[in-house]
Amino acid sequence: MRLRLTAVAAVMAIAVVAVGAGCGGDGDDNDDGGSGGTITVGSDIPFPPFESGKAPNYEGYDIDVMNEIGKRIGKTVQYQDTSFDTIFTDLANGKFDAVISAATITADREKTVDFSDPYYEAQQALAVPEDSDITSTDQLGGKTVAAQDGTTGEDYANDETDAARVDGFPNGPEAVQAVINGQADAAILDEPVVQDILKNQGGFKIAQTISTDELYGIAFPDKNSLFEETNAALADMKDDGTFQKLYDKWFPGVTVPDSVLNGENDLLK
Repeated sequence: MRLRLTAVAAVMAIAVVAVGAGCGGDGDDNDDGGSGGTITVGSDIPFPPFESGKAPNYEGYDIDVMNEIGKRIGKTVQYQDTSFDTIFTDLANGKFDAVISAATITADREKTVDFSDPYYEAQQALAVPEDSDITSTDQLGGKTVAAQDGTTGEDYANDETDAARVDGFPNGPEAVQAVINGQADAAILDEPVVQDILKNQGGFKIAQTISTDELYGIAFPDKNSLFEETNAALADMKDDGTFQKLYDKWFPGVTVPDSVLNGENDLLK
């Protein structure tokens, strides 16, 4: 179980780090989150099509979204590759100004950080070997299931299936590779990630799309000025058609759903 900081503890931790080490941003007064010209954004890379590549030339849907926000609020975005399993406690402890990493907005995570309004809707997918007879999560009893550490896919495998064992991996591609190599009977991961790996690599099949209606958000240590600026930029991007252009680039043929265009983070109400 990951350490969960209370809101007060999180703010105190951020203040200590900012004063003592100048972590995050560009070293200026950073109490309101990235108050200088640069913001540091944590992301677990690779997780295509959301983030991939080598520093500093990262690419993906998340990268394009965050870079566009940076332009609109007048800040340069610097990315820091980090483990997803600790990404939210790292954010709460002042390691970054924000996190964008295909992260689902959940009540549990909101205990540690605050999420922006949604910028993507996702489902989970069940990946299995090409010759597997498994067609749904109902058939995972006694099986070994792979997932990425700290993700909602891992939570689903643990809480919603009868798998004998759930093996966590540092990233999504490694979890799928475990299926291809015969280390796992199946993997549960975000559907766009599984689709991207299948298109570029193959060696497995998608047995089921698992309807979870998850919404991704950008995480912040608290509702600071950077949080407010980001939500304003997201709203403008939805209104002026920018999101559909980004969907056309990364998810061809997919229309931005109403849950993204008109959705808010209801957990903060």
